[in-house]
Amino acid sequence: MIKILMIWFILFVQSFGQFEILSDYIGYGIKNNLTLKQKQFSLDQSLADLKEAKGMFFPSIGINSRYTRAGGGRVIDIPIGDLVNPINQGLNSLIQNAPYPTNIQNEQTKFLRPKEHDTKISLVQPIIQPSLFYNYSIKSNLVEIRFTEKNIYIRNLIADIQSAYYNYLKTKKIKTLFNNTILLVTENLRVTNSLYKNDKVTIDIVYRAKAELSEIEQKKLEAENDSEIAAAYFNFLLNKPLDSTIAIDSIQITNINVASLEELEIIAIKQREELNQLNLALETADDSKGLAKSNYYPGLALAVDYGFQGDEYRFSKDDDYWMASVVFNWNIFNGLQDAAKSEKADIEIKNLQVRFNELKNMIRLQIKEAYKNFIVASKTIESTRERYDSYSKSFNIMKKKYKAGLASQLEYLDAQNKFIQAEIANILAEYNILESYANLEKVAALVDLQKFN
Repeated sequence: MIKILMIWFILFVQSFGQFEILSDYIGYGIKNNLTLKQKQFSLDQSLADLKEAKGMFFPSIGINSRYTRAGGGRVIDIPIGDLVNPINQGLNSLIQNAPYPTNIQNEQTKFLRPKEHDTKISLVQPIIQPSLFYNYSIKSNLVEIRFTEKNIYIRNLIADIQSAYYNYLKTKKIKTLFNNTILLVTENLRVTNSLYKNDKVTIDIVYRAKAELSEIEQKKLEAENDSEIAAAYFNFLLNKPLDSTIAIDSIQITNINVASLEELEIIAIKQREELNQLNLALETADDSKGLAKSNYYPGLALAVDYGFQGDEYRFSKDDDYWMASVVFNWNIFNGLQDAAKSEKADIEIKNLQVRFNELKNMIRLQIKEAYKNFIVASKTIESTRERYDSYSKSFNIMKKKYKAGLASQLEYLDAQNKFIQAEIANILAEYNILESYANLEKVAALVDLQKFN
């Protein structure tokens, strides 16, 4: 039975919809992100390599045609007369007659034929080639590795888009807060000027109010700058123009169900693509070792040629020929190169096994850190909300007392600053819990990526 930790908290409710716009943005980002497109190109290249490896099991068929004109070159002497004339003379002496010629001339022929034609169809079919099987397995694993790399990036991209979007909403709220605060501080300056003109306060109080307005205006500029940068980064992740308008999603979270730390670790170890990638790398290293050892084994292939030869460029039954061969090859010794390759593969396997164990420990650490951060964030929001409510009520009371002349400006500004800081802390806490949960989803591999492939 999975233990469930129930984290309850309430944010500003804008509509009944929940994260619909953000979900659309995530889909758009996965479809259009430039880095992800490069990952897809690498995957497509690996698929093409796999097709090439598969094609090596099938016969190769080709047509070769050659027509040659030649002149000069070496001349070969054929001593026909020297061989035949003495024999014919002996025969003529025996039969007391001269029916056999004894004046046959020696012949000469050129090494290069003046005209030559050769057209043939060649077929080569591997029969026993162990290296082909290991090569195909390696290419197949590389396809899976590229696919896993793509999924790793998708999972990180989803978390980055979520965090960037929450950060934009956060900066936008803070910007709105300072816009409203400027109205409040401007009103305070107006009231202070009025009090000064009526000799109820001294000039230093007016200067203090002006300084407070300048400080808030500076913070407003900083908030606007932060909001613009956050929007630009969010659009960058989506591969949209950096100044594109960003739609505001509704945020309504009444509860988040989070499995226990132990269950999250089990899920992550099972689902994290990085571990699957290392497993594939281990299989690839093992196949590389097999590929090196396969060079010790003999190979067998069938070669068949059918074509036409002759002095003239023609295709007749008098000019055709065929030839079939069974080709056997066995590499007996090549300077211990294959043994060195096998040793390198063994070392790589040991290295990957160590990395695999290290990665599992690192994932457990990531899960623990993300889980603890989420728990802290979920508890923090309760205290920040209570503090915000308290400072809000306190500031409203102080405003009334200040306008009635029952409180000093120092007390008023102190209450105002505490209220602003409490509201900022409340905004940060609201979005911090969303960002911490997005990170927990990423490190625990809670998002199903099948719908994105």
